[in-house]
Amino acid sequence: MDPYSHYLPYNRGNPQVPKSAHSFHHLQEIFQRWDVHGTGVITRKRLTELLTAVAGKSVTEEEIERCIAEADKNKNGIIEYNEFIEWLQQPMGTVRMGSQGLEYFDLEACVRPLYDVYDQDGDGLVSMEEFIGCQTILQNSLGLKSKVSLEEQFKKEFGKEGTTSVPLLEDDAKRVFVQVDQDKSRSITFKEFLEWQREQLVAAKTPSKELEELLPALARQLKRVFKFEEEEEMNACDSRVLQRIVDNLAKFCVEIWSEKEGEKQKAKPMLALTGKARHYTNRWSEPPVGLNTKKLKAKYLATESCVVAGKIHENIDLDLMVIPELLEGEDENPRNRVWLAQILQKVAMKDGKVRSDDPVYYEFVSLSWNKTVDAVVKFHKSYDAMPPELRMFSLLKAECDFSSRLNWPQLQRVFNRCKSHGIVTAAQHTEYNQTMELRVTKALKEEDLLTGLSKEETEKKIEEPGFCWINHG
Repeated sequence: MDPYSHYLPYNRGNPQVPKSAHSFHHLQEIFQRWDVHGTGVITRKRLTELLTAVAGKSVTEEEIERCIAEADKNKNGIIEYNEFIEWLQQPMGTVRMGSQGLEYFDLEACVRPLYDVYDQDGDGLVSMEEFIGCQTILQNSLGLKSKVSLEEQFKKEFGKEGTTSVPLLEDDAKRVFVQVDQDKSRSITFKEFLEWQREQLVAAKTPSKELEELLPALARQLKRVFKFEEEEEMNACDSRVLQRIVDNLAKFCVEIWSEKEGEKQKAKPMLALTGKARHYTNRWSEPPVGLNTKKLKAKYLATESCVVAGKIHENIDLDLMVIPELLEGEDENPRNRVWLAQILQKVAMKDGKVRSDDPVYYEFVSLSWNKTVDAVVKFHKSYDAMPPELRMFSLLKAECDFSSRLNWPQLQRVFNRCKSHGIVTAAQHTEYNQTMELRVTKALKEEDLLTGLSKEETEKKIEEPGFCWINHG
């Protein structure tokens, strides 16, 4: 008799078995691999071996005990087949089913970036002052302490009551600090912080796969807020950037800590109000030696363009974007990245219309740009995973051939391309130009270079070609 038939019969539509990516047979094979005696259970010893294999490292007794607590629902000291299946489907389970088999969820690695932001002075402990500072920022991002809270916005938008359902941020920060500080040392260790987060996240039932992106993303946004606090003064543009960061904080907080069960009907409309935060996983890295855009443009003009003699005329614009390929899997070494390019030729016709040719895609391999079949798929996958600011940055770097200096006409060309790609709006372009004009005017006045000039001469002086420096940071 099949020892598993008692726990999960074949072909009976058991709701515990995932119907999408992982079949019953696949799950049974995984279980049998660790149930070496065919008894239908996984012992503590086999569980230890399983965790070590999946995590790729030795596991502690504490981790083993936690996994047993997660999986062994009937408390008999062993993991039965149905318990194993349920365990793999727990949102916060230490082990989950991935596309390539079992995966280990390292909550400690996810929480560490957030703890490092709370630990503002980097001494390895979070003081009450540091804790309250971070909690207050997150609370304010949700509108819990602002004049117009998210609940009030929700009521105005939908005509009924709503809630953020984020218990972690709804209590007084000082009171929460006392609860998290288990050893009463008046500071929070990483272990205390981790257990606090674990408790909150288990209650929220946020899937572990999402947390691997959400928690580090939240930490990055919170860190950016502190950078703004270091600025002595902010202009209108800086204030709008800060507002967008705060809005992202609110979205991340709702997605991470809002209750997904029980309060689902309340949390869902609140997410509709705040919007779902987009998680971008493609990051910038230094391009390889030898990568440049001049050779790429020359190759394009020689092989793809209809331009006579390979020369770019004033009525022709080569909209070029160069980006790094999205790193996936275990290979996260930037040196192994393939760089990708998209060239879109635009020609201004005599009737004033602009003709856009089909884009052409290239890969930079072995110090040479090559047009490949896979380049188009790789490019769009990598582009979609890049945040808007890096998309613009890649256009800037391509325009200056990966140097760090652009003149004003070049910058305006990049802004026009950004508008065509939907990266910035016309209003944002205008706002940037106005801000820069004010800064240039202020600098020229401080240098006494506008004295005695007429209005027309002043405008001409302000519009004189200059350079701006671009860096990634």
